[in-house]
Amino acid sequence: MSRRIAVAVASALALSLGACSEIDQTAKSEKIYAGKKDERAADGANFGGDKKKWEATLAQRNNSQNEYLRTDTKK
Repeated sequence: MSRRIAVAVASALALSLGACSEIDQTAKSEKIYAGKKDERAADGANFGGDKKKWEATLAQRNNSQNEYLRTDTKK
């Protein structure tokens, strides 16, 4: 009976110590980004680099999506 307990304890000890190791999670190789170069939103054809015009357009779009501003609550 004591031999079974010793085997069970040894097995539990071996399993618990095996779970303590940490697996290496670093990348194996360096990856190079091969996509297109990102450009700023205001640099597009619609705004021609005018950041103020882009910000005004963005604010107008946000206001049109705001339910509090879209509904008529002044009744």
